[in-house]
Amino acid sequence: MKKLIEFLKESFLEFRKITWPTKESLWGGTLGVVLISLFFILFMFLIDFIVSKLIQLVLG
Repeated sequence: MKKLIEFLKESFLEFRKITWPTKESLWGGTLGVVLISLFFILFMFLIDFIVSKLIQLVLG
């Protein structure tokens, strides 16, 4: 039981050291992830479209 109490105390002390992101940096990171995801979606769509047109051209 003593080890559990010591673990909880240390965990609480470590938890207090956390620096949480600001609202602005959180929105900036979210916007970056969304934009990069959209870029890769469009890129993959373009590659798929080109490859499917090439296959149609070859198979006739």
